[in-house]
Amino acid sequence: MISQPVRKQTATCPYDFTWARRIRHAFRLLVILVFVFTFALWFSESYLTYDRSETQYRMSLTLYPAQARPILRTVVRRETEQSDIVSSRYLEALAQVEEKDKVLANYDLAYKANPRNAELIMNYGSVLYQDGQYEEARERFREAGVNPPRNILPRYLEAAALAAGMDAEDDLSDVIALLTRANASEDPVLFPEPLWHESLPTQGQRYLEQRCDIARRLMAPLMECTVTLCARARETIKKGEPRDWDSWLAAITVMGERLMGNGQQDSPATVPQIITSLQIQEEATKVRAAISKLYGGVVSPELNDKLLRMQGALKGLREFQANYQQMLNAQVYRLFLPLALLLETAFAFLVFYAIGWFLHYLGAGGKSARAVPHIWIGKVVPVVGLTLMLAALLALMVAHNTSTQTPWEEIIPVAWRWILGIMLAVGLAYPLLLARSSRMYERISAGMSHEANDTAQPDRKNPFTPRHYLGIYGCLLRRYMGILCGGLVITLCLWLLLYQIAFEVYPFQLQLISSSVNMETDVLIEEIRQYLAAP
Repeated sequence: MISQPVRKQTATCPYDFTWARRIRHAFRLLVILVFVFTFALWFSESYLTYDRSETQYRMSLTLYPAQARPILRTVVRRETEQSDIVSSRYLEALAQVEEKDKVLANYDLAYKANPRNAELIMNYGSVLYQDGQYEEARERFREAGVNPPRNILPRYLEAAALAAGMDAEDDLSDVIALLTRANASEDPVLFPEPLWHESLPTQGQRYLEQRCDIARRLMAPLMECTVTLCARARETIKKGEPRDWDSWLAAITVMGERLMGNGQQDSPATVPQIITSLQIQEEATKVRAAISKLYGGVVSPELNDKLLRMQGALKGLREFQANYQQMLNAQVYRLFLPLALLLETAFAFLVFYAIGWFLHYLGAGGKSARAVPHIWIGKVVPVVGLTLMLAALLALMVAHNTSTQTPWEEIIPVAWRWILGIMLAVGLAYPLLLARSSRMYERISAGMSHEANDTAQPDRKNPFTPRHYLGIYGCLLRRYMGILCGGLVITLCLWLLLYQIAFEVYPFQLQLISSSVNMETDVLIEEIRQYLAAP
């Protein structure tokens, strides 16, 4: 397998196994130190920066309800045992993920712990509304409206709760009066922010999902209120008595326009919020169009144009929603791609390392082969290959902050696998290339003569037996792959640290990384606004 090189006989050959062992141990120590340093930073940030309850609360925010529920139950139980006053954040967070029959009880505890938090009160009121407790929900929405910051959303919700608690024959003028007063206000539309932690970024997919969930929950009562009012309006139109319904429905339309979040101080809009606000406007405009036809014989051109624009916008939003899961899957693939490439590379390195270890175990040659000096190719290929891999990881890191897939995201996996293939191919050929060096023969021969435990003592004419060839090949392959494995660990740690510095999040925290879906959502919402505002 390994041919004996042509060499000039020397009387003595220094055996430098001790120095080689020190170099090998120094490299292993460097790899361990880099790994421990990276792990210590992550561990201290995740578990040592805050106390136990705060750490578990922070952890639960990035999990889904079934995973977060037991953690938050533990936090609330511990805080209750330690103090009579439990943070309303912990109680509200538990209420949001708790089983259905326990949600209201936890919201009530959170409300009592912090009765002036307008966002908490709105969330509590929406849960009361869903449970059919309309009078209690209306009271909570009214409280949210008088607590800072100034916000017209609780007043809309108060009107919706009032309408929901009425009978079919009750007068709706009080509901319209509440809506009209809210429309006349210059206060912004502010939706509650998701429960979050100041140390976590707010551009990730998990934060976006929570914002959408809040929008759906709070927009549902307003949509139900609109449907109720429009149904009552249709009944009067059928009787030929539209009365004040056109002005009343105009108030509903204004509410829908305000709920789109077009104001500078309004909360950033979400797709569920925009869809529901357009549905509110569409429902009211349809009835207004019917009233205009009742009076003039034809639908008002202005109302008809608005209706067509709203229907076109809704069509685009629904198409976006239909493709949402596909876009989300593409986002997950983009974020997971560098991790997949690293796992694939680590597996390949470990397999080849195991092959080298197995051949070394079957063969002979002893430890002396480890002291053979590297030739240039054994130094250049690992350094260049791992440097290129780090550059590819950094390129993918930059791509994560873009809204659409970039061309190099398709090129990088192919280039990565070519680099990996070259490094592995060199690993297989490297022992044979190293065998051409006379230093290898001299170093191994000198080492074998000093190994007391070597049972297969070579003779002077032919110091290598076939078993020695096999063992030497396996030893050199194992050594080369060990360098690649250690270098890969260093590369991974450098990437993790640079990613955390750049985005304040680690690349394996997929739910917290800046979401391209979020960026595309913002672009779509802006396009919808421009389309509706166009003359």
